[in-house]
Amino acid sequence: MYVARWQFTARFGRRDECLRVLRKWYVDVAQRVGWRSLRVLSGSIGGPESQIELEVQIDNVEDLEAAWRDMAAVPYHAEYQKQLAEVIVDGTERWTIHRLADLTPSES
Repeated sequence: MYVARWQFTARFGRRDECLRVLRKWYVDVAQRVGWRSLRVLSGSIGGPESQIELEVQIDNVEDLEAAWRDMAAVPYHAEYQKQLAEVIVDGTERWTIHRLADLTPSES
């Protein structure tokens, strides 16, 4: 099991606008590609308020790649890309993949 994390910086003073766009994108795009439990984080204490991260749990990297392909077929996705381009600092966006570690003690 993995967590795919999309990280980026919102333009100064535009974090709330960015989050509004992401709320609509979640309904119109993310849910259509099967992302039901998307988690969105924004900086608070000890981190910049403009830092935004979206996390989605996936079974494998192929599932993430399939979701990206499916997004291209959603008619609203291109419009949301344009809207997000207005509120995200160019060059700050990146995807990282994290493996979920199981800390449950094993019985031996």
